[in-house]
Amino acid sequence: MSYIRLRGIGVSPGIAIGEVFLTERVIFTSRKESISPLQTAEEIARLKKAIKRTKEQLTEIKKQIKNKMGKEHSFIFEAHIMILEDKSLLKSLEKVIKEERAKAEWALSQVHNKYQKVFDSIDDEYLKQRMSDVSDVLARVYRSLEVKPKKKKDDGKEKILIAHELLPSEAALRLSQRSVLAVAMDMGGQTSHTAILARSLNIPAVVGLSNITKIVKNGDHLIVDGTDGEVIINPPPAIQKEFISKKRKYDDYREELKKTTKLSSLTLDSVRFFPWANIELPEEVNLAFSLGAEGIGLFRSEFLYLQRTSLPTEQDHLSVYSRLAREAYPSPVYIRTIDIGGEKALPQFKIEKEPNPALGLRAIRFSLKDKDTFRVQLKAILKASSLKNVRVLIPMITELEEIEEFKIIFREVKEELKKDKVKFDENIPVGVMIEVPAAAAITDILVKEVDYLSIGTNDLIQYYLAVDRSNEFVSYLYKPLHPSVLRLIKYIIDIAQREGKEITVCGEMAAEPLSAIVLLGIGLRNFSMNPIFIPRIKKALRSVEYKSVKKVVQEAMNLKTAQEIEEYVIEKILVKHPQAFLMREMS
Repeated sequence: MSYIRLRGIGVSPGIAIGEVFLTERVIFTSRKESISPLQTAEEIARLKKAIKRTKEQLTEIKKQIKNKMGKEHSFIFEAHIMILEDKSLLKSLEKVIKEERAKAEWALSQVHNKYQKVFDSIDDEYLKQRMSDVSDVLARVYRSLEVKPKKKKDDGKEKILIAHELLPSEAALRLSQRSVLAVAMDMGGQTSHTAILARSLNIPAVVGLSNITKIVKNGDHLIVDGTDGEVIINPPPAIQKEFISKKRKYDDYREELKKTTKLSSLTLDSVRFFPWANIELPEEVNLAFSLGAEGIGLFRSEFLYLQRTSLPTEQDHLSVYSRLAREAYPSPVYIRTIDIGGEKALPQFKIEKEPNPALGLRAIRFSLKDKDTFRVQLKAILKASSLKNVRVLIPMITELEEIEEFKIIFREVKEELKKDKVKFDENIPVGVMIEVPAAAAITDILVKEVDYLSIGTNDLIQYYLAVDRSNEFVSYLYKPLHPSVLRLIKYIIDIAQREGKEITVCGEMAAEPLSAIVLLGIGLRNFSMNPIFIPRIKKALRSVEYKSVKKVVQEAMNLKTAQEIEEYVIEKILVKHPQAFLMREMS
């Protein structure tokens, strides 16, 4: 029998070899069952009972996961209970039952479709993945409409989990079982709950495979390579042997990285650097610190708007920010204010479709337009700042006037809290993200108005080079080591250091060893990234001598192309510090 190779997205590194276990997919009904007007009250009562049963199930599962995996992994069920308790969700379901005179199954199906359309229109990968939370809750209610839902048996054998899409609660339950060797799914992305959970549990995972559930069957033999994003179905002995060897190398490498997490963040010539974490969910804090993070360099606050169908209250914001501050203390937590709008539309906001959303109403532009929503968030951030380790980070600044307008609002919110005698950090640091060329060009002006700067290299490079990195026709032009990009970043770093202000890079450049080494040579000391990349960046930077890297990078800055710069840096540093590129050799 011939074997098949599939290419997907590697979201949790590592290699696993084993047999397939195919999960069943939850499918909402497409058949409308009508009821009489007299039956609507009875059907709504049936729906409410199912919601009550679902809440009891989620509460019980939350306890189980907390006991098995710790509090940080049980937080997802708190978010799901919040969705379930959202009154606007119940009203939407009741409306369908009453107006369409249909059974609860149809109402759940219609409401699910409504939200699916909203989330499908979102280009932002992180926001799109949050649809799985809504699907999860509605699917549980759907199952709970049966008084005695069918229970699946688990034989306890080690297996590779194959699914169309794992809902968050199902991912937590299944991945908490020690029998899961790896995960491979049709759907999903880097920021899905399954991906985050798999990384925290060191379970190899590949997602975005499109149709693996239609190709494999229970009992098939599989290789899952979460490092390279590859899945091989029924591999021949020669390929199995190759991957057994690769797995051994990777496992050894991971053991080396484990040692790195507890070591000091110093180069060979004792230059201090700071590895920080970019996180999307509060439950990632403990994982980040266990991997060697020394602070939370970027917390994406958008997730709060994705756990519910209505706007989060001040208390909703506060409970999350306070938890972040407590769990990270005394390390810093940089909370980025809501970065939505344009292609990052959310169901709670009626944002008109724009012809060019990437250049439209988003981030700080949106916040300054909807000041009431912005005030709610700022008030909660201030209330959570009493431990004095919270920072405010403003995204997508373009001009000085935006900072001035923000300061007026922030000052007013502070005065309100003082009047109410609420304790907060009156000197809470405020920083801005340099993500657009306009902001980069006036860094010397902006830096004087804030306490720190954060370079969002993903957007900055995209805007600066006029390249959509997700567009397959031009993505080859997206080059972080492009001479003009390096000159721009050096300009920003030099100005920040001249003014004595903290400067961080929080884009993907910070998470790639070669780019991180170049940034170190330019003068950067604060690197913020996805937590899973911290050990390898820490190992890379600990393996080099700053003095020699600085000299190599200065020489490389005179070269004409990204390729020349990459080859030159590798050639000069690899000879002297081979450990810095260990991961590259394994790929």
